[in-house]
Amino acid sequence: MKITRIDVVALEATFARQFGGIDKVPPQLLRPAAHFQKIVRAGQYATLVFIQAEDGTVGVGEAFGLPHPGPTALLIEHVIAPGLIGVAIGDPFEMLAEYRIYFAAMGHARGMPAEAMSAVDTALWDLKAKLAGKPLCEILGGTPGPIPLYASPVPFLPTLDASAAAAKALVAQGYKAIKLKVGRNASIDLDHIAAVRAAIGPDIGLMLDVNCGYDEATAIAVGKVLHRHGVTWFEEPIPPGDAAALARVRAKSSVPIATGENEFAYADFEALAVAGAADVLMPNIARAGGVSGLMALGRLCAKHGIKLGPHGVGGCVAVAAALHVCRAAEGFGIYEANRLLNPLRDEMALHKLVLTDGAFELPTGPGHGGDPRREVMDSFRLPVPFAPRAA
Repeated sequence: MKITRIDVVALEATFARQFGGIDKVPPQLLRPAAHFQKIVRAGQYATLVFIQAEDGTVGVGEAFGLPHPGPTALLIEHVIAPGLIGVAIGDPFEMLAEYRIYFAAMGHARGMPAEAMSAVDTALWDLKAKLAGKPLCEILGGTPGPIPLYASPVPFLPTLDASAAAAKALVAQGYKAIKLKVGRNASIDLDHIAAVRAAIGPDIGLMLDVNCGYDEATAIAVGKVLHRHGVTWFEEPIPPGDAAALARVRAKSSVPIATGENEFAYADFEALAVAGAADVLMPNIARAGGVSGLMALGRLCAKHGIKLGPHGVGGCVAVAAALHVCRAAEGFGIYEANRLLNPLRDEMALHKLVLTDGAFELPTGPGHGGDPRREVMDSFRLPVPFAPRAA
């Protein structure tokens, strides 16, 4: 069976559109975390790729959308797709081997080229599962079933009462663990952590996400006292790229360290594991190699005795594919159910995810089950003339 057609769609769902004007958007959506204070988060974005086989079966993949989906769409359309048309469908990782070599040789092993390849890898795996008539998790060696998760985020909010109320609202929806955004400064953050813990009680899991907002000294100082608040993990306390520094933070932290949502290459995750810098690795399926990437990172986690906790930011395709990997990957611990307003995840999904007893249940049809509703997708399509390529 060969590939006959590849279509690419860039999507944009601005908060201004959702609320009828930028002036009507709640501030916590525009500035939900430490890295969205000067450059605001204007909405949700994604690049989708549709890969069609000779019999008309279509697999769907997704590339990480921030800060803009245009570059990944162009890379797939003009660089990756031409070399895949007419190629026999085999192992997705092997099918993309030449592209990994090419982008590395050009100095683009990370960033948007990696995200573009992640989308194509996921689409190829979805296509293979559909052609086999099986759920994606089954052809990966797993079985359908519940996926343990936590809800995120309680974003940057102006008062302790507001943070406490937002945390209680997530618990009321049925989530058994939640994540709080921190990274303002140590004193203010610790006050919000205490307020949230008091609001949700001792039995709800509480993760913290700094979004790289601390320097090493601040991260060490805060990490030393987090056990007092029953914190499950301390996420991205410092900027990525320095495994040795993060290892020093971990050595002094009273709670586990999680990181990895801003990494792309297997070697970078391996460096974190070897350095003893993390207890949980958090790759995003839409930027760290797609399905093949997450499966490999699960094996890495199992080898080093750490947990795989995939980053849950993305549209309906990325979320569905990641959940299937969670049911099959070695080392899996828990999945992030991002709840920030995202119509590309919730309104566009053909099959809605259902929360039962604090976990998601997978759709049991062929593929990953994250196919978009085409009419909703088209309403968010960016007006860029990407012409499909046919055999």
